[in-house]
Amino acid sequence: MTIQILKSMLDDGTFHHATYRNDVPRLWQGLWIYRHDANGFRGFVSAGAFPQDSPDLDAAYELVRGTGVSVGAYGQG
Repeated sequence: MTIQILKSMLDDGTFHHATYRNDVPRLWQGLWIYRHDANGFRGFVSAGAFPQDSPDLDAAYELVRGTGVSVGAYGQG
């Protein structure tokens, strides 16, 4: 996942939600980005992530923070 891809998803409406994971094994920690997909679980699929140690994590969060970043519950939390 890159900042440019995330910006494109926000611009073209394919962005569904973002979830921040911190209480899982280190491999899964970070900001996870999901896109709309009618065939996916509950209408979305994983598009990628910004790991906890990514230099782009803060910039990615700034892009999605107004969208209701969840901490779980399938984008409903």
